[in-house]
Amino acid sequence: MEINKKLVRSIIFNIAETALILLSGLALNLDIRYIVMVMLVFMISRGFFGKVLHFKTWYRCLIWSLLILTSLFVILKIDLVISILFAIFSAFIMTGRSNINDIYLWNNHGEPSKYQDIIDFIKYNELNDKLIEFEKKIKSRDNLDYLIYKYRFKDGKTFGEMSELLDMDGPRIVERLERLAFAMRLYCGI
Repeated sequence: MEINKKLVRSIIFNIAETALILLSGLALNLDIRYIVMVMLVFMISRGFFGKVLHFKTWYRCLIWSLLILTSLFVILKIDLVISILFAIFSAFIMTGRSNINDIYLWNNHGEPSKYQDIIDFIKYNELNDKLIEFEKKIKSRDNLDYLIYKYRFKDGKTFGEMSELLDMDGPRIVERLERLAFAMRLYCGI
């Protein structure tokens, strides 16, 4: 019964949100078919790029959707093709796969990581008893924590790569990684 209530609320919210977005396009005196075209390009592109970013509260979802699509409608007043290109770009940004470091040619791999002390410790102390014991404890306690530890500190994977491998969003990975780094520094005396 609770699932049906959530489903009904979700459907009502989505219909109301779509109506508000359509009204924002109509308020700009745009042709309905172009409004629908931009909305469809945005939605289809967003689904195509992979894991879609969702907000935990309905009002944030509504605000961001209205802002993004109204911005696309303002661009639509200038040119349809440019609006469609921006819709595709916006859809990519609104996925969990987008990463600001991937947009530009610059990469900060040359700068030291805030976990560099841990990375160096693991690199030069692979057979350290405390390190081996720490890894065993993590693995036996929580396999996900162990994978995050392994991917970041041993394999040197980026947060984007870890997010794809673990099917998690970046903030949750960072939160777990911070706990792991703190625990390891204390346990191994780094």
